[in-house]
Amino acid sequence: MASQKIKKLLLNIPSVRHYVETTNNIRNENIRLTHEIEKKTSLISQSRSPALFNCSDDFLTERLLSHPIKSLSGSLTLASEPARHIANRVEVAERLIKAYHKALADEAASPLRREGEDLWTGLLRNELPELLNAIDSRDAVKLADFLANFGTSYVWFGGITTCIDGFNKDLRPESIALTYHDKLVSLAESLGVLRYESPESGPWGDNMLSDSTDVLNRIAHKIGIDIHPPMGIIHTDGIKAGKSVLHYRHINALYSALRLHALNKKQEAVCEFGGGLGITAMYSLRLGVKDYTIFDLPITCLLAGHYLIHAIGENNVVLYGEEAKENAVKLLPYWECQKQDDNRFSYALNQDSLPEISDNLIKEYLTQIKKMVAKGFLSINHECFHPRTVMRFTEESGGFELLHRSKCWVRDGYVEEFYTLQN
Repeated sequence: MASQKIKKLLLNIPSVRHYVETTNNIRNENIRLTHEIEKKTSLISQSRSPALFNCSDDFLTERLLSHPIKSLSGSLTLASEPARHIANRVEVAERLIKAYHKALADEAASPLRREGEDLWTGLLRNELPELLNAIDSRDAVKLADFLANFGTSYVWFGGITTCIDGFNKDLRPESIALTYHDKLVSLAESLGVLRYESPESGPWGDNMLSDSTDVLNRIAHKIGIDIHPPMGIIHTDGIKAGKSVLHYRHINALYSALRLHALNKKQEAVCEFGGGLGITAMYSLRLGVKDYTIFDLPITCLLAGHYLIHAIGENNVVLYGEEAKENAVKLLPYWECQKQDDNRFSYALNQDSLPEISDNLIKEYLTQIKKMVAKGFLSINHECFHPRTVMRFTEESGGFELLHRSKCWVRDGYVEEFYTLQN
């Protein structure tokens, strides 16, 4: 009783009362945090990927995964393959510079114009001014050297490299390797090489324990082509699979080429609006397509030209202004779509770009697709900018009939749509 009275008297002293209140608050906060940690630990232990979590960054990795991680395979690592010496790099750079400057000169007279500086040129002007300086000065040696070394370090944007890029927010090598392997497993499931697992009945989490090389070999056997991407053209980061290093863009591109192949059984002429580095075109040629045309921005045509010339051979790529060849990949600036003959192509492809470009280009691209494409249009795009979606654009354009809409197997958050054309 006496001690209680003493405590009460002491609490009347402001400094003592402040100390006691502060101490109690700290104690209560520690208790709350302990309970929160115990709760999160319990939730993680019961989550779809209990083996994944070692730190808070693992939540960033789990967002990108299509599969649960019940346990981790120690054999999965991130590898790098540098660019190598190629004897004709400077001669190729000379071709690229000539085609690029012809495109810039002709664009001024084109009826189809960009509204302001395009995304990629503006991005590269800010991020990689040495690239545009080499092109503007027509310095083929400097351009060849730059392209050989481009991608040796992280870039926050994506689409034109095979290095670690903005796809991954958690940049620990083991986390990046996990997300790339996840895509390879998804590709295998899309082909029936691995069974599609069921969270309802099981199994659930076994596919991610598959060996990357084994999965790659089984995919190659299924589709009947060599799917190893060429190494040494540009720097490549990815998972080691057989004799190659697989970047996630190789897997995305192979999937797109396979989706086109499933539609285009007669291996007829194909055009792609926005081809990135041209990896989908490369795989399409391996699947049997001989006549493939890419319409893109002049700067992207230059980057794709560099990759494709070294990947499939300098005689199998036609740059803008060069003599046309039927059995080759043609790289043309975007406005050239207006000059194509009616029904010139059987199929058109657009992936990862249509919702991101200006409205006038979208409208004109769809108009030209209806004119120059005979059979169908395949779109693989996100809907992040809703209502700016491919479905809405095609409805407003008219003449497109949606036959198929589904989630994309290898890209969570992407929609795969196939349209026939009412020419």
